[in-house]
Amino acid sequence: MLPRKIFGTLLITLILSSCSLFKKPVAPDYSTSLYINNNLPDRNSSGTVSATPVNHAGKPAVSRADSLLKDKYARYLQVPADSITNLRLYRFIDEWLNTPYQWGGTTKRGIDCSALMQRLLAEVYDIYIPRTSYQQYFTDNVERFARWESLAEGDLIFFKTIPGNPITHVGLYLGNGRFVNSASRGVTIENLRKPYWTERYVASGRLIVNRSRKVAKN
Repeated sequence: MLPRKIFGTLLITLILSSCSLFKKPVAPDYSTSLYINNNLPDRNSSGTVSATPVNHAGKPAVSRADSLLKDKYARYLQVPADSITNLRLYRFIDEWLNTPYQWGGTTKRGIDCSALMQRLLAEVYDIYIPRTSYQQYFTDNVERFARWESLAEGDLIFFKTIPGNPITHVGLYLGNGRFVNSASRGVTIENLRKPYWTERYVASGRLIVNRSRKVAKN
């Protein structure tokens, strides 16, 4: 029989080990860091990882669902369906489209503009950015520019919608003058050329990131 002191030590060790097994995983810190991982596996509409099928020509095959998705957002953007290539992005948008706007919201019950951008960049590109539109604009890892002609898919677009505040709204550029955002009508795709947005446009921002690790803090 083991001495009582040794038995007690083993028991304490076992208890401590079992507690560590049930610790909740630490969620990514979205508050300050900027991170990207381009080696993401493709995901289907349910979020599960799936292999990419190919057709007889050796090119990636497009499922019926993805074909409908391309057609749907081609109409939103008024572009040819073949130009919709980032299916992970449009699956995300389709999942969140028409979600109500809620200031400070981060869920399907209601989400604000900067939380939508934060979640979109994290889930689609594995990029983590600060929480508010003001922080997102002034982070060191955003290269700001004013010319619309320089916009590309994935660029952030910043607006001043409240007097006295330099940056109060943010969206993500998709192409052909369209961007996705969360505003009074919820998550929608808007036209940057509409007077409401042109009058409130401040600048755009392109993320500058290291492709394998965190690179900076706000």
